[in-house]
Amino acid sequence: MELFLDILINVFLIMMLLSLFNLIRYTIKIRKVMKTYKDNPNVKGISIVNGEVKVIENMPTTIQPVEEVPKDLVIDPICGKELLKQDAYRILKDGKEYFFCSWECREKFLAH
Repeated sequence: MELFLDILINVFLIMMLLSLFNLIRYTIKIRKVMKTYKDNPNVKGISIVNGEVKVIENMPTTIQPVEEVPKDLVIDPICGKELLKQDAYRILKDGKEYFFCSWECREKFLAH
């Protein structure tokens, strides 16, 4: 029983020493990366993935806002639906342009 406890304590001590060694090793790596990027204002943080130390940088904020294109809306004279001018069926009657939501509404208008 005493031999088993000695082996267990030795394994525990070896694991602790390995953990301490890795802690010191990654601390040195992180300090080295921090010194390299100390003047970079875009650094957001540092990550360690699978033993590799990486710098996390802020994304550049040079994205231009999208201008909203004004929509030309028209109203179907048959059913009263509002729709985009470019999506409508069109006809020209008596010098005036009419817009329709569907082919059926167009046909109803032409029948009157």
